[in-house]
Amino acid sequence: MPVFDSSWLIYLGAALLLIAYAIRDELKLRVLIVVSTFVYIAYYFLLPGGPLWDPIITSVLFVAINFWVLGQIALERTTLRLSEDEKQLFDAFETLTPGQFRRVLKLAHWRIAQDPDGTVLTREDEPSDALFYVFEGVISVEKRGRPFRLPEGNFVGEVAFVLNRKTTATTVAPKGVRYVEWDAEALRKLGRKRENLGNAINALLTRDLAKKLGGSYRPDDALPATPRSIELLEEAQS
Repeated sequence: MPVFDSSWLIYLGAALLLIAYAIRDELKLRVLIVVSTFVYIAYYFLLPGGPLWDPIITSVLFVAINFWVLGQIALERTTLRLSEDEKQLFDAFETLTPGQFRRVLKLAHWRIAQDPDGTVLTREDEPSDALFYVFEGVISVEKRGRPFRLPEGNFVGEVAFVLNRKTTATTVAPKGVRYVEWDAEALRKLGRKRENLGNAINALLTRDLAKKLGGSYRPDDALPATPRSIELLEEAQS
């Protein structure tokens, strides 16, 4: 009966590494590196005169590090470990990846309006240092003396955030309304640090504004989602 030649394991491990380095997807690359390392561990263990414990221990450390990185990649690509409320909020951030959303989530403050007379979120023509998202309930909005209601699932203060200027309406959250609040400057700083994330947030907020104004415009009247288009839409709406 032929004896298994463990030297073939070194060639198999090398082949897996070559395949891994030819793959651009980091998740698949890391998985192949881990599999290749296990093959090398088997080689060091079965080698005549072995096991060679020093390279085995070193390889186990490499596997542990790669497993840690794989966990980080999984968090970047999935909604694992998010609560149900956080998953619901993530659905509103449709332009962000799960990893980008987690960074935004770290800056979020979950609030419940407590004031019996209503909690003021923004005041018309005054600076605002926060961005809000109406998570549950309906808030009241007043713009140039015209009152209306804004249901859950909408951002508040998005124009002031994108254009970095005064707010365009007074918004009040009645008692019991749940909303999420972000410090505007902290969110801008995050967007400057991670440009792709900043662009995704601005695209999301301009899309939210377009949704609010969509009832007043035909599809062929739509403008590109830019700060200037927001100003034009506001002028047309007023």
